[in-house]
Amino acid sequence: MKMRKGFGICCIALGICCLIASVGLIAYNHWEEENAQNASNSLLQDVRENILDNTREESGRDESIESPGDIPQEMLTTQVSGYDCIGVLSIPVLELELPVLTDWSYAKLKIAPCHYFGSCFEKDFVIAAHNFQSHFGRLSELQPKDLVLFTDISGTVYCYEVVLLETLPGNATQEMITSGFDLSLYTCTPGGASRITVRCN
Repeated sequence: MKMRKGFGICCIALGICCLIASVGLIAYNHWEEENAQNASNSLLQDVRENILDNTREESGRDESIESPGDIPQEMLTTQVSGYDCIGVLSIPVLELELPVLTDWSYAKLKIAPCHYFGSCFEKDFVIAAHNFQSHFGRLSELQPKDLVLFTDISGTVYCYEVVLLETLPGNATQEMITSGFDLSLYTCTPGGASRITVRCN
């Protein structure tokens, strides 16, 4: 009888520990997402200002001076708050506007979406972001023909249209970067086993 009672107490204690751990994990995830939203909003303001300055400089130049015929193959970057950025991504239907960092790492993905591969010039542009609700957590809500806009540092706006949504395995790197689409946006599913991917032209 005592053994049974002791076992019951152990089960209750274990259940309480699991509940505390779950609440702690939820609180940590909420804190991490809030930090990511604040960081990307702060960067966004700085990148917007930089784009505006560059646009003013362009409009003030003598138009009689000929510009080179070849489009540069590397996207321009600007440094704000210690991070290199290549522009701003806007998804109107999701009411999202986010800075895009020049290159990616797991640490940078916690700040803002990151340039993963290609460029807007080569039409093989891939942008990755965390599945925070304030980043790419709502990508699966997009529908074909929804608009996606990318504004580079010079102020040039590239307008894309969603073509399809697909889910790729987490290790499908080649499928991600050799899709034939002009722009791909992707994020992890919860747990990280798959990638929700939006293809645009």
